[in-house]
Amino acid sequence: MAAKQSAFLSTSSRKGFVLPTVVFAIALMSIVVVASLSTSSDERRASRAVRESILSVYTAEAGLRQTYGAWPSAPVKALNPGDSLDLGWQTLPNNEMYRAVIHRVDNGGLQEYNVVVQGRRTGLNGGVSTLIGVVGGVPLFNRAIYADTLVYLAGGGLIDSFDSQVGPYNPLTADSIADIATNKSLVVQKATVKGNIAAGGTITLGNSGVTVTGTKTAGAALIPPYDVIPCPATGYTPVSPELAVAGYTGNGVLNVAAGVTLNFTQPQYFFKSVNFAGNSKITVPGNPHVDLMVQDSIYSAGGTFVNSGHYAPDLSITACGTPTNPAKTNYWSITGGSDAYFSVYAPNRVVYGVGNSDFYGAVISSLFYISGGASVHYDAALARAPSPKLEVQKATWGLFPGG
Repeated sequence: MAAKQSAFLSTSSRKGFVLPTVVFAIALMSIVVVASLSTSSDERRASRAVRESILSVYTAEAGLRQTYGAWPSAPVKALNPGDSLDLGWQTLPNNEMYRAVIHRVDNGGLQEYNVVVQGRRTGLNGGVSTLIGVVGGVPLFNRAIYADTLVYLAGGGLIDSFDSQVGPYNPLTADSIADIATNKSLVVQKATVKGNIAAGGTITLGNSGVTVTGTKTAGAALIPPYDVIPCPATGYTPVSPELAVAGYTGNGVLNVAAGVTLNFTQPQYFFKSVNFAGNSKITVPGNPHVDLMVQDSIYSAGGTFVNSGHYAPDLSITACGTPTNPAKTNYWSITGGSDAYFSVYAPNRVVYGVGNSDFYGAVISSLFYISGGASVHYDAALARAPSPKLEVQKATWGLFPGG
């Protein structure tokens, strides 16, 4: 009897045990399932976020390349140092969007632009990334003399260098970076060149009176051709009070009579031809910059250009377009002087340095010839002057952390 009672009590004590166990197991399994589903959802969201982030980088890169390919030349040229140009949000064919902002970050010399582009994916989970690229000016005057077909120095002058941003030319402190280059022939009959000389063809040196302090490289790699600047579409410079002094009528032909001094005060002048008579002058104040553009010829054997600021980047003498009579009017003769601080950009013109006076600046031409004793003192500040040519600087692609 006692045994039966004990068995009954043992059986009775287990009643209701299974149900709590099952409930606990179900709860535990539910927690595991919820945790698994949450982890899976988090992984999907993380994977989607990574995917969207990568795609937004591609969007920003596409926007950067689109900005490079459709460069807004006119509004960018109008930017002052520190200014920005916001091109706004643009839509790509796949409905992704980008926004480009161009910042000018130089100090007013050779241009430097940061191009900041945001790429944005559409949709609730769209990512945003920001890229930066750099566009910079290409220095035009990175050597003293360049002529495509021939450089000929025969007068025994001196070719050396200085930096007008450091100080005026001083023969006692002149530097030796006055390089000369041509794509064809270079002849130095008599001269002292304080720099390197290079020719795509041959180099001919005179038997005496020739000194070259740098390297001499014949058969050098060819230099890409320089662009010909188009003439202003607005036509020749109209008559103004300062030009009326020379009897200018607005027809593009500027004749400066003997003893006459013209003062150029406008930022740009455009003439068909410029001719100087005895002891005549064209002066610029030096700051602001003056650009003289000439379509045909310059003949300054009877006079000269005067840049009173003694800073060559302040006066540019530029050939534009095609001469109206190429057989006769593509010759330029330039006379130096103690105030002749300027650059000559005439890639499709023959340029003669006449007389025995000095030039302070640099020359780009088709052919350059010095027969007298004139010297050329290269102003290294010209290599930092604003340039009409821009290019994307290598290795400047960058991703902002955090997008």
